Amino acid sequence: MHSLGQRIREKRMKKGLTQIELASGICTPSLISQIESDRARPSYKTLLALTTRLDVPLEHLLKEVNLDLEYSSKYKMTMGLVRAKEFETAIPLLNDLLEIQQQRVPKEELLLELSQCHIEMGNALESECVLNQLYQICNSERNGHLLAEVLLQLGKVAALKNEYPIALFHTSRAWDELQKFEENDVDIQAKILMQLASLNERVGKAAEAVTYYEKALLLNQCNGEDRGKAFLRLAQVYDRQKKYEHAEEYAMKATVLLEEQVNEEQKREMHHRLIMLQREKNAWKMSVQKLLNIAEGYEQIDDKSKAGEVFADIALICAENGEFEESWAYAEKARMSLSETSPTMGQVHRVLSVVYFHRDDEEKGKRHLDNAAKIYERHGKFTELEEVTFRMCRYLGDKGEHREAFERMGRFHQFMREQLEQRGIVL
Repeated sequence: MHSLGQRIREKRMKKGLTQIELASGICTPSLISQIESDRARPSYKTLLALTTRLDVPLEHLLKEVNLDLEYSSKYKMTMGLVRAKEFETAIPLLNDLLEIQQQRVPKEELLLELSQCHIEMGNALESECVLNQLYQICNSERNGHLLAEVLLQLGKVAALKNEYPIALFHTSRAWDELQKFEENDVDIQAKILMQLASLNERVGKAAEAVTYYEKALLLNQCNGEDRGKAFLRLAQVYDRQKKYEHAEEYAMKATVLLEEQVNEEQKREMHHRLIMLQREKNAWKMSVQKLLNIAEGYEQIDDKSKAGEVFADIALICAENGEFEESWAYAEKARMSLSETSPTMGQVHRVLSVVYFHRDDEEKGKRHLDNAAKIYERHGKFTELEEVTFRMCRYLGDKGEHREAFERMGRFHQFMREQLEQRGIVL
């Protein structure tokens, strides 16, 4: 097994760089010499700059490398990886830290970080396993604050599995647990309230979502970016409730807070959402042009998925304004950019169904409605699934096919009942 210094030297030699060339603008050549001879350890910032200069991903540089660091140095590097969202690389280091007998950092803190890394990677089962260990620690040590954090993460895991009622149950318990204490960390309170808001939004409880978002904002402890994101979520909820004046008010607050806080990618995402929220009052062709500029930006960085999401919204705006041929064209562009399993494909199929019904091609219109329903069902988007089902049933009713409409509605209610029972909720 190589040391970190040996691996850096190996990559430098392969790249054909001198120590002076590798160090240029990053550190001194002397430090490079010390690092390569394992007499010095690079900071995370220096290490990241070296990986860029060497054209090698950080995880490849660290793979099967014996870091042999002092515990505190290893811990700091691991936390640096976590904060930099290098979760895949951080997970084995966290496991290494947990195996060290004399830990200077509390075991539960390491387990919480490990669980969060697995959640960010989408590893629901692995995170659940870690959280079960933490839950046992909570029970044995009667640690209520830790229990609140564990329940919060259990809520995230349930949401990953599309088990939203269970996610709400865990997150509500986390909030209840905090209320048992006179003094609480405002940051954890804000996180729980934001998660409650987001989950209520996902299950279609818009009024409850608004209440939790507003409670989170009243804490007034989150930074400009977090507050901006909360305002943006509030704007989206109000938009779905057709309370456009409130939606615009909070969208503008979000703009002010986020404009200088976020990077270019986040700005594109923010502007995309704001255009969709404000399209009721803006000239729709102007909204389309702005969205086309955003889509072009995504295409320039080869982010086809994000570009596809923007094209899907352009198709929706065109359909809303009776421009069905343009709507069809942009929906097809979205289809070429998105994977068939993408949740956004549900919206694409809905728009295409509108276009084909307008063309009196009822067979294709009906097929696209069915495709939309399948995608919404797969992704647990129950509100959208309900809307598509009602639209199909209205169509069938207008055609006089009342029996099929009744059967479809019955299947929808049976599906919803089964989903709730799987999550431990019996009606």
